[in-house]
Amino acid sequence: MDACKSFQTLELVKKQTLMMKFTALYNKYKDKWWALPLVLPFILYPITQYMSSYGYVDGFEIPFFYLNMALMTALTMIYGFKALPGIILCVFFRVAPDRGLEPALMSVLHYFTSTGISCAGYYYFTGKRGRASFGRYNLTWQRIFWLVFINATLFLNYFQTVLYLGMYGVHQKMMYITPFTTRTLINYQGMLVGNMIGLPMCYLVIRSFRTPSYMKKYVEKIRNQVAEDLRALELICLFSAMTLLTALMISPINHKPTLINSVYTLTLLLPVMIWGTLRLGHAAISLIWWVLLVVLCNNYQSYIPHTVDYKLHLAVATSCFAAFSITIILMAINISRQRALNIKTKRLMSIDPVVHLPNLLALDTDLNKNTVSVLCQLYVPDLELLGRHYGLLMQVQYKQQLAHFLKPVLESDELIYISSGHDLIVRMSPLNAEKRISELHNKAKDFRYTRDGVKLYPQIGCSYCIINYPVGHLYLLIGELRALAEISLTTNLPVDMRKQSSRQVQNQVKTKVDMMNQLQRALELDRFVLMAQPIESKNGHRYHEVLLRMLGNNDELIFPDTFLPLANEFGMSSSIDLWVLNNTMKYMDETRHSRPNQCFAINLTPASICRTDMAHLIENMLIKYGIAPEQLVLEVTETDELTNNLQADKTLDALQRLGCKIAIDDFGTGYASYARLKNMQADILKIDGSFIHNIISSEMDYKIVESICELARMKNMTLVAEFVETEAIQNALFRMEIDYVQGYFIGKPAPIETLPATV
Repeated sequence: MDACKSFQTLELVKKQTLMMKFTALYNKYKDKWWALPLVLPFILYPITQYMSSYGYVDGFEIPFFYLNMALMTALTMIYGFKALPGIILCVFFRVAPDRGLEPALMSVLHYFTSTGISCAGYYYFTGKRGRASFGRYNLTWQRIFWLVFINATLFLNYFQTVLYLGMYGVHQKMMYITPFTTRTLINYQGMLVGNMIGLPMCYLVIRSFRTPSYMKKYVEKIRNQVAEDLRALELICLFSAMTLLTALMISPINHKPTLINSVYTLTLLLPVMIWGTLRLGHAAISLIWWVLLVVLCNNYQSYIPHTVDYKLHLAVATSCFAAFSITIILMAINISRQRALNIKTKRLMSIDPVVHLPNLLALDTDLNKNTVSVLCQLYVPDLELLGRHYGLLMQVQYKQQLAHFLKPVLESDELIYISSGHDLIVRMSPLNAEKRISELHNKAKDFRYTRDGVKLYPQIGCSYCIINYPVGHLYLLIGELRALAEISLTTNLPVDMRKQSSRQVQNQVKTKVDMMNQLQRALELDRFVLMAQPIESKNGHRYHEVLLRMLGNNDELIFPDTFLPLANEFGMSSSIDLWVLNNTMKYMDETRHSRPNQCFAINLTPASICRTDMAHLIENMLIKYGIAPEQLVLEVTETDELTNNLQADKTLDALQRLGCKIAIDDFGTGYASYARLKNMQADILKIDGSFIHNIISSEMDYKIVESICELARMKNMTLVAEFVETEAIQNALFRMEIDYVQGYFIGKPAPIETLPATV
């Protein structure tokens, strides 16, 4: 038994080896002039001769669907000069036995002249790209002009000339001398139709012999060109209509022919073919129309009766075939081209043009193709900070490399999509979802992005959910996943939406959206309120810090810690700062007589300080309202967004040179440090309230404040202490020679309009 199996295996190996050798030899020699170019004419010429159709007019046989010329043209298109030996020998041996040597030589010259000149002109204008398959819009008109019109015209004129000179025998199929007759018209139209429809089919057959896989590509082209919404029922109706009309036309004529089996029925075929053209595209409809033409032309006796008007009916039929053919072909090519452009446009719309990853439109489409999917979001918040230091290209490269790094843990049908923020979205199958997402998250955390030799690995949050078809509110869902991914940053584990309160997440997102709308409305309708809190020195000198409140939907006051973080996140903080500056200076201008020499401190966010035009904007406001720069104190909070930021330093320096005073707010926390204090050029230093609150009871806080005071005095900076709530704290601070104090003990924030007349 084993010996038998071994023998069968050996025989199979031998057959495969033999087939591989044959294939190698075939591919090596198939394009030689003595191979396929020589053999194919002898194989295909009898077939095209059989499929061609001839009609009798005035006792002479004339063609009105002639495919031999299309075959010779297709051979010349594909093989060029290599096709000439095969064409010459084939025509000679097909004609010589019946007509003799001289007519055979004239026939060879006949085909050679018309085909050679038309192909030469065609390739002169198209070059090598002229050998491309049929259905290409940019080559269609060149092919119709040279390979159809010029080819048929030269072929007919050559024949008429040679016939006039008497160089053909008397037994010829197109035997007539007078050129301007109905017979000539029928003949010419038959050659036009044969070239227009037969040339693509001959090209298809020859290419399939030359490269067997071309037929598979052609079938794939048919599938791609068919309308996406074509259903089986519509296809059945379409083919049924074609079959019915064709059957009516080729059914035998009775003694009393009717309209259903006459040339009139041929006109009904055009709307059906246009219907097929719109739904099937060029590749399929050209093949179908070729089959119908072969059937109709070879059965013309069934719908063209031998009556007095026989020649006229035959001329009308061939003209219909010609008109229908060019209409169907041109319409099919345009429809297929438009459909291909639409598909390409949709594909481009589904790809992010910068990152070159599928976008949310592609995600929405893919989710609706699957019954159940798992959506996983990878959130990288530090990308914004890294992008500010290294530029947008760094963010793009990070996302591209991270997506490529994660591909090995995904299945073939799973994709990574790009979102509008600093995150990636992964669509996965629901099988073993929790385990695979944990692996995906661990894989993402192992990713290292190298920049200038430094490996960067920002923290990555992960959240996921199971989503069912149909998908609604995708963008809201992505917002919820991002909120959960922020939770993942603290737990360092993937967060499952099913284990979280979906309503709570939705409420958080809704609250954000509502607050954004209120912020936008406040900026447009001036729904902000300016508050002023006094800052007082030991000798009683006062100036005020301007604080901001926002009016809510019910005119309630909303504190800045509620809306400012959102304003910073969505880039609105700079607009708010400009509103505060403008309205504060406007108030100072309006009250300059009742409250002369008043001074206000205004907070500026990092986004404003980093603007290149901020100093210029403030200068214009000072000029507009006639405010002295010395009346303005600009408070800046030290954050990571200002650290080592050259533009921030330039802005502050320009404001100081303008005459404004610069104050460092909340010193001692966050990114404010002694090293930063050493290099900064500021006028006022405000000590954070966290050190002031327990200064009496905490020796550590006392020593920290004392050291800050000593360093500030060395730089000739004015000192301000925040969060002063008792007289004891105030007295302790004044003993430390702090210049100004601020807090509820000194005065609570009040509307700026309520300030006393004398400040």
